[in-house]
Amino acid sequence: MRRILMYTHDTMGLSHTWRMLYIASCLAGRMQDVSILLLTDLSIVGRLKFPINVDYVHLPGIVLGDNQQYCARNLNVELKKVRAITLPDLELVDNGGIEAFGGEDERRPMGIALYKRPKDGEIFVIVSRKKGPSGRYLWQYRLQDEGSGTIRLTRVREFGEWSGEGEIEAVAVDDALGYVYYSDEQFGIRKYHADPDAANSNKELAVFGTEGFAEDREGISIYAINDGTGYIIVSDQQANEFRIYTREGAPDNPHNHKLVKIVNLATKSSDGSEITNSVLNNVFSAGLFVAMSDDKTFHFYAWPAIAGNDLIVAPNGVR
Repeated sequence: MRRILMYTHDTMGLSHTWRMLYIASCLAGRMQDVSILLLTDLSIVGRLKFPINVDYVHLPGIVLGDNQQYCARNLNVELKKVRAITLPDLELVDNGGIEAFGGEDERRPMGIALYKRPKDGEIFVIVSRKKGPSGRYLWQYRLQDEGSGTIRLTRVREFGEWSGEGEIEAVAVDDALGYVYYSDEQFGIRKYHADPDAANSNKELAVFGTEGFAEDREGISIYAINDGTGYIIVSDQQANEFRIYTREGAPDNPHNHKLVKIVNLATKSSDGSEITNSVLNNVFSAGLFVAMSDDKTFHFYAWPAIAGNDLIVAPNGVR
C-alpha cells in the first residue's frame, strides 16, 4: 500500500486544512491502495469528517512553554524536489520526487512552468528557486517517460539573470510564441526564449515592468489570441493591482511590451494567477481569470469584466 504524508497548518480559520482534506479525499477516492496521514495544528480537526484511508494527527502549531509563553512549532520538511502528478487521476508518477538543482547549495524550488515545444511536442519544465546565482537562477529540464509509468527530468539549460534583490517566484511560458517570462520581484519582468535549443537561448530578450510597481512583481498569466496578440498580466502585489502589457510587443519590436491597462480587483497581496481564453460556460463565455489572495482565497473573473472597452475579448482565442 502506498502511504502519503500531508502537512497542513491553520493559525486562524480553516481554509488550509479544508483544502488539504479535499485533496486527500480526492486521492483516496481515486487510488485503491493508498493510506494518507494528515498532520495538522487545527484544534478542532476531530470534528471534521474524514473518508476511509485518511487519518490525522493533531500537531500543535502553537504551544504553551514552561515559561508560560507561547512558542511556535513547525515541521522542517524541505524535500527540495519537483513532484509529478497525473491529471485527472492525481497519482504521483515521480518515484518519490525528482531532485531539483542537484549539486547546488541553494536548492529550494519556488516557481515552475511547463513548455510544450510546438515543432515536436517535447515537454520541458522550467524551475525557479528561493535564491540562486544571477545568470543561472532558473534550470530547465526535459520531461521524459521512463516507460514504466513514471517520468524523469533531464537538465538541459541553466539561465536567468537576477537583480540580487528579493527572489524569483513567478514563471510563465507562452507556448505558441516560444517565450518564458519570470518576475525578478524587485526589478522587473524578464523574458527569454523558452526553447533551450533556440539560437542564443541564454540571452535575455527583454526586461519590462521596471517602473510603477509599489514593491514586488509577482504572478504572471498570459491571455493568448490566435493571431499572436494578447496580454501579459502581472500582479503588483503590494498595490493590490494587476498591470497588463501587450503580449506581441510593439510593431517595430516584439520585445517592447507596452503597459496598456492597470486594474484593481478584490485580491489582497496576490502572488499567483492563471487565465484561459476558453469558452467555459455562460458566465465565463470568453475566458476566465483566477487570482489568489494571501489568505488563500481564490477570485474568479470573467475576462470581459477585466478587458472592459479597452482590451480585446477573444473567445477560444478568436477575435
